[in-house]
Amino acid sequence: MGIRPRLMLLAALLLAAPATAQPLGGTPAGPPPAAESELPATDLLVRFESPVLRFRWSLAPEAALEPALVTGMRAEALAERQKAMRQAEEDAKSPPPGRPPYQTEWLERWQPAAETDLLLALSARQYSFTGGAHGNLVLRSVIWDRGAGRRISFAELFTDPAAAMAVLKPAFCKALDAERAARRQGQAAAGFSDCPDPAAYPIVPQGDGAIGMFRVLVPPYEAGPWSEGVYEIALDAAPVRNFLAPRYRPAFTNP
Repeated sequence: MGIRPRLMLLAALLLAAPATAQPLGGTPAGPPPAAESELPATDLLVRFESPVLRFRWSLAPEAALEPALVTGMRAEALAERQKAMRQAEEDAKSPPPGRPPYQTEWLERWQPAAETDLLLALSARQYSFTGGAHGNLVLRSVIWDRGAGRRISFAELFTDPAAAMAVLKPAFCKALDAERAARRQGQAAAGFSDCPDPAAYPIVPQGDGAIGMFRVLVPPYEAGPWSEGVYEIALDAAPVRNFLAPRYRPAFTNP
């Protein structure tokens, strides 16, 4: 074959459509796995500023793979913003005598607490200031069943919630007393010596890949005075494993 025919053949080969990539063994390679759909970062934020209100809400990026969860929580945040704005405008119209104008604050930041294939748990401290001696603090938690696509309560993790709490409460009281003693360093706190019922507060699972702990979120004035702050009491989940609903056992660590 002469030089010209050879050049024409080479050009034809170069211009031809590329063949499907094949791994060793000759089997055609399949398409790359589709990326998991994620929501834009703006859906995880609500920011608003006016002369009477500073509003900030944010949701952990781990929630972005759960659009239904984000939609519901964002809707709640927007409703809170409207409520806070109405209240701030009313307060600004008739301030107490002698009080200078101020800007109301509303802040809530959701953080990841547990993430497994089945469950996603988040917790938040909601802080608001409306002109009092100090702000207001509300502790919140959310547990999301990823398979069912819905929120569940802490009690729904168990076949017998009462039995599970009966096991957790003594451990909670012991850990709370130890933490109170450490914070008080021998000083007494009148009116704050009893052990409150942990079931009255948010309890959030903890773990990455598997849940091994629970965290009880106790706000100020419940276990101690405001100056002692929030009590976050960690509890081992192993003692209540036998009470877990079969659906949720795979999300927890094995003993």
